[in-house]
Amino acid sequence: MMVTADQALESIRPDLASVIAAQERNLGSRMLAYESLGSKIGRSPTWIRKVLGRAEDVTVGLHDAFNIRTAYERLCARVEHAADALEAGNEELRRELDAALGGDRSGAARPGSQDRSQGAAALRPRAASLPASVPTPAAPVRLGAKPARDLTDLPLFRAADTRP
Repeated sequence: MMVTADQALESIRPDLASVIAAQERNLGSRMLAYESLGSKIGRSPTWIRKVLGRAEDVTVGLHDAFNIRTAYERLCARVEHAADALEAGNEELRRELDAALGGDRSGAARPGSQDRSQGAAALRPRAASLPASVPTPAAPVRLGAKPARDLTDLPLFRAADTRP
């Protein structure tokens, strides 16, 4: 299958935009992102801006497309690695939380790792660890306040009452 320069340009532009967006978040500046990526793929920041801006006087060669695709694949690998690291950190936090709460439920956090009855038993609180119930205090008595005898004795209802 033959690929024209226009097809290569259109297929590579989203990848280029993704790499630039990630570089911009890391570096804090779009111009720095253009310079950084341009130095990696052997092109100028102006060329990158023209490709993203769909300038008619810019061409994307096959080597440019490969270089951009390589930069995009590296970005994807970094994102996947970071996601895996975050998930591992979350799993470690779950284990620490489970241990702090008194039960090691490391297997129960994953679906299918234990049968449901064992997982449910690990999630139930123990009777000995429940705090004793505290009686609620009686409502404070306000001096000088008259309790309402009926709902219609409230001021709002008295104002709306049109009876003679």
